[in-house]
Amino acid sequence: MRKNSIFRMEIIFLTIIFLIIISSSLYAATTGKIFGKVTDKGTGEPLIGANVLIVGTSLGATTDKNGEYFIINIPPGIFSVRCSYMGYNQVTQTEVKIYVSRTTYLNYELSQSVVKGQSVTITAKRPIVVKDLTASEQVITTNDIDKTWARSFDEVISTQTGVFGGHFRGGSKVETSYLLDNVSLNSGLLSDNYQGLNTTALQEIAVQTGGYNAEFGNAQSGVVTMVSKSSEKGIHGTFLSRMRPAGKYHWGRNIYSHENYDWAGHGLDFWTEESLNPQSQYFGQNPNNLLAQWQTQMTPDPIQGKYAERPEYETEFTIYGAANSKISFLLSGRYKRGVNIFPQMTAYNPEYNFQGNLEYKLNKNMKLKFSGIYGGYETCSNSLSNYNTLENSQEIAWLPFPQATDPYHWFKINMPGAWHFWPELRKTQSYSLKWTHVLNPKTFYEINFNYLHDNMDKTDRDNLFPWSIRTADNKWDFDDEKFGMLGIYELEGYIHFNVWFDSKVYSIKGDLTSQVNKNNLIKTGFEAKSYDFAYDHAMSSYEGGSRWNLMNIFNGKPYEGTYYVQDKLEFAGMIINAGIRMDFFNQKRNAPKNMFDPLAYESTTPGNITPWYPGEPEREKTKTQFAVAPRLGISHPISENTVLHFNYGHFYQRPSWNKMFGFPYISYTEDNEVLRNPYDPNTIAFMDQWQGFLGNPKMGYEKTIQYEIGVDQNIANLLRLDITGYYKDASDQTVFREGTYYDPYYGDLNTWTTVYNALNQYNIPLMVSNCAYADIRGLEVKMDTRFKFPLNFNFSYDLNYTTGGVVGYATLYELNSGVNSPQGFAGRKKPWNSNNKFKGIANLYFPSGFGPSIAGFKPLSNFNVNLYFEYWNGQQYTYHGPGDASTEPNNMRWFAHYRTNLKVAKRIQILGIQTELSMDIRNLLNNKDLNLLFGNDMTFYQENPDLSLEERLPKNWWSGEPNKWVWYSWANLPRQIYFQLKVDF
Repeated sequence: MRKNSIFRMEIIFLTIIFLIIISSSLYAATTGKIFGKVTDKGTGEPLIGANVLIVGTSLGATTDKNGEYFIINIPPGIFSVRCSYMGYNQVTQTEVKIYVSRTTYLNYELSQSVVKGQSVTITAKRPIVVKDLTASEQVITTNDIDKTWARSFDEVISTQTGVFGGHFRGGSKVETSYLLDNVSLNSGLLSDNYQGLNTTALQEIAVQTGGYNAEFGNAQSGVVTMVSKSSEKGIHGTFLSRMRPAGKYHWGRNIYSHENYDWAGHGLDFWTEESLNPQSQYFGQNPNNLLAQWQTQMTPDPIQGKYAERPEYETEFTIYGAANSKISFLLSGRYKRGVNIFPQMTAYNPEYNFQGNLEYKLNKNMKLKFSGIYGGYETCSNSLSNYNTLENSQEIAWLPFPQATDPYHWFKINMPGAWHFWPELRKTQSYSLKWTHVLNPKTFYEINFNYLHDNMDKTDRDNLFPWSIRTADNKWDFDDEKFGMLGIYELEGYIHFNVWFDSKVYSIKGDLTSQVNKNNLIKTGFEAKSYDFAYDHAMSSYEGGSRWNLMNIFNGKPYEGTYYVQDKLEFAGMIINAGIRMDFFNQKRNAPKNMFDPLAYESTTPGNITPWYPGEPEREKTKTQFAVAPRLGISHPISENTVLHFNYGHFYQRPSWNKMFGFPYISYTEDNEVLRNPYDPNTIAFMDQWQGFLGNPKMGYEKTIQYEIGVDQNIANLLRLDITGYYKDASDQTVFREGTYYDPYYGDLNTWTTVYNALNQYNIPLMVSNCAYADIRGLEVKMDTRFKFPLNFNFSYDLNYTTGGVVGYATLYELNSGVNSPQGFAGRKKPWNSNNKFKGIANLYFPSGFGPSIAGFKPLSNFNVNLYFEYWNGQQYTYHGPGDASTEPNNMRWFAHYRTNLKVAKRIQILGIQTELSMDIRNLLNNKDLNLLFGNDMTFYQENPDLSLEERLPKNWWSGEPNKWVWYSWANLPRQIYFQLKVDF
């Protein structure tokens, strides 16, 4: 009860502050602003009382005594803005671009009119350099997405400068926050962000990789904000259908090809020889019968065997607009019948996402908006989840997916019985209700109520192996797996791993904005979140005659909150974004007091009842953790063509709840219900390490201090050049590396401490703490052309150095029962990071009506070609051959990565509707990424430079043939071609 009252008091405190500011003075993260001046063209004198209106909306303003005006709370997009004044020509500027959180400067010079009602229309001049941008930000509009090959939200983000393999400027994958319409998509349990959004429903995506304003928190490396499409007039929409033809899309032959060794090398001659060999178990048997038996065994289920014969389809639609002057809406849906590149347990990996909103205007100053997302997927392959990483546990990060990746994989015949996970079923839904109230032209506020539900299921949800089968003859035993002829392929098996979690987030968020005067745009707000989650992981088998259960089971109802205030100060020669943010969280639980023995099973631990059985451990309440983060960004427009910017800030992030609440233990009970309560004496539970981390009740915020300085230059109105240098000092981190099944660097430093019991050191819990640090520095160079002719380019170069380490203790012993071991203090390079990265885009676009006409058809009209290229140098590694006495780490570098993608699109009008036919090609040049070698394979490769590359690379363990299935990375797959039909209206 006391913890609930503390939570309520903190929310009430933040709400009172919020209301006080509303009453005293009152730019949301989803809107932009226009500022400008209206003057007499002949005299240059300001025009007082001129009206400026955004056409098609109710947004507008009147100029003051200086002829100046501003309009706030404008959604992103392209608008026409009209200025009128009695006795003067009416002037409309078209193609005025509004960006989120930015100011668009729009001046008017009006001429006195002789003819009443005379109007002039001009195209607004778009600035090449942005005056009020105080930190690195890249904005992707819906038009940008339409041009490029990128289809998914994740692919769009991956093309941006500073983003590499899901990492933002050298940070870990869990250090980024994603928001849609100012609502967080992070469930908090594993620091996951939902990324299944429909790109046709997005008006704008802003990727911030440098410093960001105080309104954004719980992110150390980046913030991605998205804004949904909207319109106050008319009905608009997009429909697209997309297809990838069936085919083999991995390196090497088909997994079930008859050219493979298990078919080609095991014909009648092989079985005849076996039948004549007295040492063979098949001695004396009929070779024809043996061959038929082998071929029957080798014939897979069609679900696996026909994996390369299934085309992939995807359909997406978005409809948005206004039903009338009061009601506007958006409805978008997507379904993808995904096809894995490898054979897997199920035929398809389906994905779906539905999102939309409904907005009702009570009057011109008040509106209510309901938004929702419902999406998910089922996959046997890699997903966008952070689940299969060390963010969760060692065991889970190292276990492969239920798919066969080489032709001699021992469970390729019996995929449902593999010793690995079930297919991952992930469902996410989010619902929000937002109230917006414009108090006056200078001031408005928003209050948003949100519910986010995230559920993941990797269990036998279809009851393929019911309890009646598992318990018969101890089917939990690993040794109970059945193998076929030659003992090569598994024919019967039972998956032993089950994982499930469910997370709910309830939040209230308030933001208020006031343009106090022409120089100060003040914004302040708060957010309070309450969580409700449960996690259940079990790996069970019979070992040594007893049931062996590796468990990680926990639940929790923690809370967190924040309050911030910031000011955007705009002057002719300087724009400043200054703010401060205060965050707090509390695990809201009574944690075991003795973390060496949280179950109190040792006789010496207070609370023990029966030695070596769980007891009633002493507990203590978790404390509220606080963090205060100042932010400062400065932009200095030296001229219309040159802008300098500087950014400094403290950025804090709460570690994932999993690291605080984890409770891994081992149990020997056979009762599947009893064993899920570690404190039940019948559970016979002991602490263990592999399947998770022992939750740390004293864990605090992770911290990164960022510095950034850059220059943005317009060169002859033809080229925009942006050069930015940055430095990030990260401390109190809870992750140094992100080990996964794909990450071979298992020996890197870890952020956990092995905690040994005094009496029974066999049971070893691992506790994560704030003990890692990172030093990240880099340089980014971006160049965009502004040529008048159809061909334009976009280039970016990213130089990044990321090192780090772990301090504190690697091992701790209870009651000095052993020798505590400290971590090494030396910094190490993070091996996944490539120092030099280059991305380039060439876009060729011929506008409507361009080019020659052939029988009334213009083939070059509305024709677009988009070419994308990326390069990064290979990862560093350590190798010292025989006779090399040096010990320099990371002294060598592996092969570089190259990739080229192409999209060709032709837009035509059919019955007045814009229709686009396109083809995009992934990995146009069929570049390969060679996987890094290890151990004896690396030694052979290094010590035989005179051999060809193929001869130096490892051979398959069984067939002895070139192991092309393993040589090449799945991150750079063979060429894939997609065909797409898109309709806009």
